[in-house]
Amino acid sequence: MKKKIKSKAIFLDRDGTINYDSGYTYKFSEFRFRPYVIKGLKYLCKNKYFIFIVTNQAGIAKGKFKIKDLRKLNIQLIKYLKKKSIYINEIQFCPYHPKALIKTYRKKTAYRKPGNLMIKKILGRWKVNKKQSFMLGDKKTDKLAAKKSNLYFEYVGKNFYKQVKKINEKLSNNY
Repeated sequence: MKKKIKSKAIFLDRDGTINYDSGYTYKFSEFRFRPYVIKGLKYLCKNKYFIFIVTNQAGIAKGKFKIKDLRKLNIQLIKYLKKKSIYINEIQFCPYHPKALIKTYRKKTAYRKPGNLMIKKILGRWKVNKKQSFMLGDKKTDKLAAKKSNLYFEYVGKNFYKQVKKINEKLSNNY
């Protein structure tokens, strides 16, 4: 009987982790990558990682932008990175916030980090080896979502490339 091969994966917060958090980024023209992120993402692709983005997007709930704006940004981001041979496997976002101005999005949900339903949804759709996977984020909510999902977590550092390379080596050696 064949064993189902599972891949290693990185789960990334978006704002403050892969791009500068300038507050409610929803236009690609305003999306600015943090240093060494492109180099780090290329490294992860070469090392056969699934790349997932899991991001709270309260700007939708607060009326700063619409879901269609975020979807447009996500499509543009995926296309831009694909041209650089970087493949984003999936982006999950949570438009909900308990104090939303827009009633449709006013709710408390485990989909929003520190809840881990975005991660669980991805894990249900992809064959992921959690022992060789990890999450990077910039907030305690990211850390808590990773912990609930039994994923190794680190706060994103100054040099994204060196950090993901070091984590990959660490997790590969532990396996």
